Amino acid sequence: MTTGHWRTFIRGLIGIAIGAIFLWLALRQTSLEQVNTILSQSNVGWLFIALGFYTADLLFRISRWRRLLSEVKTLSFQSVGIALLVGYAANNIMPARLGELFRADFAGRRYQLSRSAIVGSIFVERVLDGLIVVLCLVLGRLFVSEQALLNSLTVISALLFLSIFIGLWLLSRDSRQDWLARLPPAILSRIQSFRQGLSVMRGNGFGRVVNLSLIIWLLEGITFWSVLKAVNVSLGWQEMLSVVGVASLSSLVPSAPGFVGTYQYAFAFTVSLFGYEPARGIAAATATQIFLLGSVTLVGLGIYTYINLVKPKKNYKI
Repeated sequence: MTTGHWRTFIRGLIGIAIGAIFLWLALRQTSLEQVNTILSQSNVGWLFIALGFYTADLLFRISRWRRLLSEVKTLSFQSVGIALLVGYAANNIMPARLGELFRADFAGRRYQLSRSAIVGSIFVERVLDGLIVVLCLVLGRLFVSEQALLNSLTVISALLFLSIFIGLWLLSRDSRQDWLARLPPAILSRIQSFRQGLSVMRGNGFGRVVNLSLIIWLLEGITFWSVLKAVNVSLGWQEMLSVVGVASLSSLVPSAPGFVGTYQYAFAFTVSLFGYEPARGIAAATATQIFLLGSVTLVGLGIYTYINLVKPKKNYKI
């Protein structure tokens, strides 16, 4: 096993371990029987409404990534959608968000793009998502009584994502960076390709990417709200800010496949802040994973199987 494979293996083990710990912490607050009872009594109609908003969410995510990749290569909406859905499917079945690397590799091979440039565009996605999640945490904190864990989570995540955003923004600048010239050619080439993936940050198109991100997270919030309604949890928009902030932040960190464990704990923690039993939060997280993430996983795997087994000769066409 090569060094790269060992790193991937270890990262995967760490993600599974993190998910297992958070799942244990979530289930300590309730019982599986109670969660199963809530799931069996859930309102399927609200789950279908959630699926509709989640579908719209994915369409806007495809549009955003297409805009980010346009600085590298112009691709059709369908082409970008194929890569994103396949990548999301991989993310849901691989631990520690390794699906993001799979997405970069898949798009690079299929559309003859630099993998480093694609990784750069994905970095911009994740950091923008992180900043919006932090904004939700900050605003949601105004409507939650004193909570030390939520305060710490807000401060740490704000510092982290702001630091990363500033670093990416500086790296994307056109100004000369003499220190790069001192690097070995192979590393320098990868950094320059990575910077190409960040190039949208220095253009007028970045405003459009930010606007798309805001729409995406509005749809994400409505999706979560609908799933919570399905398990008889009714929250106002102020309270949903905290749910979106905590639950979404849990999906941005390396965890088990399908965010198992981290999602359960995040939902249980946030709904308990507003007087609901943790079991309803765990049920909402599980319904999200089965009904929403499961759907995109099936679609992504179906697309991947089709283009690799049914039409393997078209693997590298745009």
